[in-house]
Amino acid sequence: MKKYKLIMSDLDNTLLPMYTQERFVEIWFRDITEKFSAYGLDPKRAVNGVNQGVRAMLYNESGRKNIDVFYDEIEKISGYTKDEIEPPTHDYYTTTFENVYDITLPNPYAVQIARMMREKADHAVVATMPVFTLDAVENRMKWVGLTPDMFDHVTTAETSCYCKPNPLYFQEILDRFGVQPQQALMIGNDVREDMEPCAKLGADVFLVTNHIITHDLPYEKYRQGTYEDLISFLEAL
Repeated sequence: MKKYKLIMSDLDNTLLPMYTQERFVEIWFRDITEKFSAYGLDPKRAVNGVNQGVRAMLYNESGRKNIDVFYDEIEKISGYTKDEIEPPTHDYYTTTFENVYDITLPNPYAVQIARMMREKADHAVVATMPVFTLDAVENRMKWVGLTPDMFDHVTTAETSCYCKPNPLYFQEILDRFGVQPQQALMIGNDVREDMEPCAKLGADVFLVTNHIITHDLPYEKYRQGTYEDLISFLEAL
């Protein structure tokens, strides 16, 4: 009998290592500004709308999908409708977004971890911050050899109604598969966004320390280790 019915894993800086989040934001801002201009939109208005739309998703507790909250906020802030904003953003995430690849790091363990998640649990989920659409998440996953069909679910702006570190984000995943917290494991690198909310729900956690983000929070109490330690832990299940 399998110990876990559900194993979840974060993406950024867990399965997909990155040099720096700050550089990611810089590249994103530069490239999406150019894309909005190419589509005839006022880049300042459009980017401001998108920034506020992302913020609205981060604090969404309306019960509505993040993507709907995102576009409603953009229209309120910038005046641009979904029909005006969606084409350039989709274009960006399926083309120019590749520029972000230059600040990512290889992870030779990503595919092995993904396969072991499927092997060691009934369900495997990429539990990434759901402020991106599926095309953007799929693009990032492929940089470490992963595809959505390797998992049972990938959280995106289209599927989630909450964001990390709200425990309801993780509860939504548990409910999708009818799993109790005690039957789930979360793998992540972020103490505030991954460890604390899952532990609060009663789920098991594994803190990957290769690219750990602590937010100056205590983390000694969490099961933790390197990618190699994680693989040894999964093998022993």
